[in-house]
Amino acid sequence: MKKVSSKVILSCFSFIILFSSCIATKNVAVQSKETTISSIKFLSEYIMPLNDTFQNTLVGGLSGIDYDAGNDQYYLISDDPSQFSPARIYTAKIVVKENKIDTINLKDVIFISQEDGRQYPKYQYGKNSKADGESVRYNPAGKTLVWSNEGERLYRPTDTTIVQPALTLISLAGKYIDTVPLPAGFHITKQEYGIRKNAFFEGLAYADQYKTLYASLEEPLYQDGAPAAFQFDQALTRILKFDVDAKRNTAQYAYRLDALPIKPTVESDWNLNGVSEILAVNSHILLVMERAWARGRDDHSFVKLYLVDLQGAENVIDNPSFIKNPPKPLQKKLLFDFDSLNMHIDNIEGITFGPKLPNGNHTLVCCVDNNFGKTQVQQFFLFEVMP
Repeated sequence: MKKVSSKVILSCFSFIILFSSCIATKNVAVQSKETTISSIKFLSEYIMPLNDTFQNTLVGGLSGIDYDAGNDQYYLISDDPSQFSPARIYTAKIVVKENKIDTINLKDVIFISQEDGRQYPKYQYGKNSKADGESVRYNPAGKTLVWSNEGERLYRPTDTTIVQPALTLISLAGKYIDTVPLPAGFHITKQEYGIRKNAFFEGLAYADQYKTLYASLEEPLYQDGAPAAFQFDQALTRILKFDVDAKRNTAQYAYRLDALPIKPTVESDWNLNGVSEILAVNSHILLVMERAWARGRDDHSFVKLYLVDLQGAENVIDNPSFIKNPPKPLQKKLLFDFDSLNMHIDNIEGITFGPKLPNGNHTLVCCVDNNFGKTQVQQFFLFEVMP
């Protein structure tokens, strides 16, 4: 064996340390780089045929959208409570050419199974089963989907229907995996306490490399005060943070809703402004979509996108009632007002980041829940994200 001098060994050792230090510095630089949004630019609108059919299902009620970048595929959840077709999620290909949505092709249907393995039955008043999908997110780390089910809170002279809301993990084949336990106060009750009707987790967003899941309530809990209304901009709803592995709620934040922008001409439960979706920009900044509508005016929806920073925000997880203990709400910054487009804006409920454009900027894709209506428009919107 050839003897190596101590001087050579020392030189090699110094090189290894220097090389390792360079790699570590490079990794820190890569890890510290965060996605940012300074503004978004409208690129195009795309309209699908209204109430079309695909694989023997009625296409509509598209309340949530998410993008699988690895397979260049989108997931779209329908809020159909198995009324027209069994509860389902569509996979789709959205082709973007010359900075416009060229085509949207549905590829497959994923029927959502209950815990017992059966599909959700057609919803009926007085029954204790209902699928009302409002948001869906894909997790490539586990190759799973998570979806939010709004449940039901209905009181009629003939019957009472209470179906508890749920946040559920399923396989890519739609098979039940697990349900995320809900915190105290986030269930539907016979009293005016807990979740309001149609006001559960309308928004979901993964963050921290899929270690964190955020979920946003559309409207305030009963114990947190009144919902948004015309000339009332003090309604406080909540955004929750979940540890994905532990399936545990670790933080909650108060979010103040805008007032309903116009005065309804007909009093109704459907006069509202609420959070219809959220999207994680990075580990601490969320994009929040507020969607308002007033009965008796027209079919136009009022949609705004805000940015909120959770860093340093008050954690209200131990505050059971905003009425009794007013919190410090999140600070929000207006990113985009859809009214600035000067075009018809329907019931937008879904938003996701899409593929990059030729210039390297990300895209943002929004979809409309047409409520299976005959007069609504099945719109999609494409935006360019300015970092």
